[in-house]
Amino acid sequence: MRASSYKIPRIIRAKSGDWRVVYEYEIPGQIGAFKKFYVRDGINYIHDLQEKEIAAQELRDDIEEALKSGYNPFLAEIRTESKIFAEETEIKLNKEQSLPDAWNMKEAVENFIKYCQLKNLKDTTVKKYKSQTNTLLKWFTENEIDMKACEVDEDIILDFLEQYNEKFSWSARTYNNYIDGIVTLFTRLPRLERRRNKEIKYNIDLGYLEDKNAIAEKNRYYAPKVAELIKKEIKKDIELYRYVRWIFYSCMRPNEIRHLQIMHIDLDARQIKVAGGLGKTGDRFVPISNELFSLIKEMEVDKMPLDYYVFGSGKRPSPKKTFNEYFREKYRPIKVKLGLDKNYTLYSWKHTRVVSLITAGFDDNQVMTLTGHRDRTAFEAYKRDLVIDNSVMKGKTIDF
Repeated sequence: MRASSYKIPRIIRAKSGDWRVVYEYEIPGQIGAFKKFYVRDGINYIHDLQEKEIAAQELRDDIEEALKSGYNPFLAEIRTESKIFAEETEIKLNKEQSLPDAWNMKEAVENFIKYCQLKNLKDTTVKKYKSQTNTLLKWFTENEIDMKACEVDEDIILDFLEQYNEKFSWSARTYNNYIDGIVTLFTRLPRLERRRNKEIKYNIDLGYLEDKNAIAEKNRYYAPKVAELIKKEIKKDIELYRYVRWIFYSCMRPNEIRHLQIMHIDLDARQIKVAGGLGKTGDRFVPISNELFSLIKEMEVDKMPLDYYVFGSGKRPSPKKTFNEYFREKYRPIKVKLGLDKNYTLYSWKHTRVVSLITAGFDDNQVMTLTGHRDRTAFEAYKRDLVIDNSVMKGKTIDF
C-alpha cells in the first residue's frame, strides 16, 4: 500500500513569536521527496498566548482536514494565475448577492463571544471582547452599514478606528487594544463560520494594523505633491471630484456628507447644519466659505427639493442616499495606481484642509469651527497628530 502523499501538520512555536503551522507534501514525480509548506494565517497578530495557542491548533486542524479532503498545494500553485480572474469575479458577485446564509455582523459577534466563553477564556478577556465588539456594532449602526461579516474589508475597519479614535480621544493603549481585539475577531470568524458553511470566504487583510507605533498615521494628510497627483486623477470623474472638494472645503466627515439634505444648507446665513447624531459633539454648524459656496452653485443644489440628499444615488442630488461604499470604491483604484497605503483615505482631505489653513496663518479658533472640536485640549492633540507647528525650528536658526 502506497504511503500518504502528505505528512501530518504540526505547530512551530518559535521563541521570536513567529508561530506557524508546517506540513509536508510529496513533490509531483518525485516519490518519497517532500516539500515543506508554512502557514501563518494571521495567528501572529494575536498577542494573548492562550488565544494564540487555540488559533494555532485550529489552523493545524483546518489544514489537516483540507489535506484529508484531497487538497494538493502543488495543484493550487499551478492554478493560481488562472484563478485570479475567477476569484475577483466571485468577490464581485458576493458583493452583489445577498449572501442569505452568511452571518451578519451581529450574528458573527454573538458567535464569536459564545466561542470565547466555551473556550474558557478569562472572564476579563471575554468582558473586553464584548465591550469592543459592541462598540464596533454601534459604529456600524450609526453609519448605516448593513453588511455580512465576510464582506467587511480593511478600509471599513480603518474608518471605524479613525472616526472613533478622534470622537472619543482614545489613548494609545485603548487604540492598540481595539486593534488586538479586531484582529482576533476576524482571525477567528472565518474558521467559525466555515464550520457551518464551507463556501463562506473572508477577504479582509489586517496586515496593515501590525505596526502599533504608528498611531499618528490615523491623521495622515496629503502633502502638496501627492495632492496634486490625486487631483489630476479625480478630475476625470466629476462626481468624485465634487465629493472630495466638499470634504476639503467643509471638513465634514464622509458619513455626515452622505446624510446631508438640502434643507440643512442655509446659503443666506452661509452655514450648514450637521445633525447631532452624526457629528462629534451634538448639532454643529459648518461655515460656508466662498469656495464651498461656488461648489454648491456649481452643483445647482439650491435648485433642488429640500428633502433631496446632496450626494444622492445619481450624478445629481436625489431623494435617495448613496450607498456607504460608493465613493470609497471610486477612490480605491486611484490609491492603487499611485501606490498610496491604507492610511490615505477620503477623510484625509479633511486633515489636508486643516494643515493648509493653519500653515496659511488662520487662527486655531477659526479652524475649530470647521473641525467640530469644542475642546481646545482635544484640538491641540489633533494638531500634534498632524505635526502642525508654525513656529518651532521652521525659520532661520544657526548656520553651520
